[in-house]
Amino acid sequence: MRATTWLKELRLRYPFGIARGSVDALPTVLVRLEDEARRVGLGEAAPVRYRGIAAADHVPLVHVLAAALPANAYYDPPRAIAELRPLAGEATAALAAVDIALWDLAARSRGLALHRLIGAPPPAGETTYTIALDSLAQMEARAREAAHLPLLKVKLGLDPHFDREAIARVAAAAPNVRLRVDANGGWTLADARDLLPYLADHGVELVEQPLPRGALWQLGDLRRRSPLPIYADEDVQDLASLAALRGRVDGINVKLMKCGGVSEALAMIAFARREGWGVLLGCMIESRIGLAAAAQLSGLVDALDLDAHMLTVNDPVPPGSVDELSAEPPALPGLGIGVALDAADELGKPTPVA
Repeated sequence: MRATTWLKELRLRYPFGIARGSVDALPTVLVRLEDEARRVGLGEAAPVRYRGIAAADHVPLVHVLAAALPANAYYDPPRAIAELRPLAGEATAALAAVDIALWDLAARSRGLALHRLIGAPPPAGETTYTIALDSLAQMEARAREAAHLPLLKVKLGLDPHFDREAIARVAAAAPNVRLRVDANGGWTLADARDLLPYLADHGVELVEQPLPRGALWQLGDLRRRSPLPIYADEDVQDLASLAALRGRVDGINVKLMKCGGVSEALAMIAFARREGWGVLLGCMIESRIGLAAAAQLSGLVDALDLDAHMLTVNDPVPPGSVDELSAEPPALPGLGIGVALDAADELGKPTPVA
């Protein structure tokens, strides 16, 4: 199969700060996959930043992966993608781009919305909106600005004193909003034990990744004493990473870019259900292409964090070209995207590949 790629920088509405640092823009790779019968699918590779693989380095890999797909790959995307996984290595966003595009192609060729092809309920649900780490004044202002939304996810993990003040200010600025917290691994075990009751007293519903990635024995100890559900994020990579979390979490955050796409996400959701875990469906800073793919799985999960389109100012897929989360089945097949990616003026020329 043949891939066409566009390397695009997504500019953020406000600085996006987490415990590991802050950014003003992030690159992503948009993908158009075409087979010999001229069937087309769209995908996206938004890099997992902490793996340290540049977006530009995902571009040639997308082309390698696409070229390795067999002609009939759309008959069985999970099998085809499983064979490509060793080629992708840690660059799972490149694998996700090809996987998403292949599923889009498979569903479009059958005239079906993707959720129908995979046997999922129609897209539905309410997403959180992220209040990123910033100054206390800025976090309070962002919360007040978003006080009409149903759910806010507050990024913490700077230090316990700051985090206490931040959640108190956000809760006061948006008193009718449900709150969740993501520490991005920024706390020590002692910090987390001290902070979790305080967060619970301020109405927080759950906490993501309170401890650094890999601190699994501490995570289990924290979970046993926690007044709030503990969800793993950075400790959740792919299906193979989940067994080590047994007894240590209440739920997991599944991200298509991190696990390698729809195929792996479906397997992870099935595993989580067998364990009795909750499932949160999250995203990187990505365009409406990646978000549309995740939204097609939304009927299978408990909570959504698909707000990247609300955080950026130059998404190349325009509003209205993607079916929104709703109780009605999408009107368009595949991902539900009603825009020709190669005809979008803002994309410019495709990325050349040596």
